[in-house]
Amino acid sequence: MTGFGRILDDLNGAGVRYVLIGGIALIRHGVVRATRDVDAVFDPNPANVERIRALVERWGATRPDGSPIPEGSIVGERTIHLATPHGDLDLLAENVASVGFSDLLSRAETRRVDGVEAPICSLADLVALKRIAGRERDQVDLADLEAAHGELPDSRNPDT
Repeated sequence: MTGFGRILDDLNGAGVRYVLIGGIALIRHGVVRATRDVDAVFDPNPANVERIRALVERWGATRPDGSPIPEGSIVGERTIHLATPHGDLDLLAENVASVGFSDLLSRAETRRVDGVEAPICSLADLVALKRIAGRERDQVDLADLEAAHGELPDSRNPDT
């Protein structure tokens, strides 16, 4: 099991509710691309945020630059960038993702990632997230998804 699998196994073991987005979701939707971290949207429910806090403490996680995570910075409305013992993890708040966690989860499909079951965002949600982010890398990812799937759905537009 790689670091990605260990991160997911720890998230699952701690009962953290999340949906994978980003590079891992892109790969699971048929685009071959390297990724260096795990990206997920997390449930902002206070009990879930507390499970994240406990896992961060258990890991001894830091910010990606190695500095300590400030007290009180792990909250449901804020994206959390972590360096864990297994690799980097970005937990996006649903207000940053612009797609609600419950909606993402309801359309997600559970798949195996490095031997660990994890919820992967739907193709339509991945497309919506990539279009919202709009970075150059996201535009390349969208072109690659279109090459793999043809016309792309977008969860923000049910007619596609």
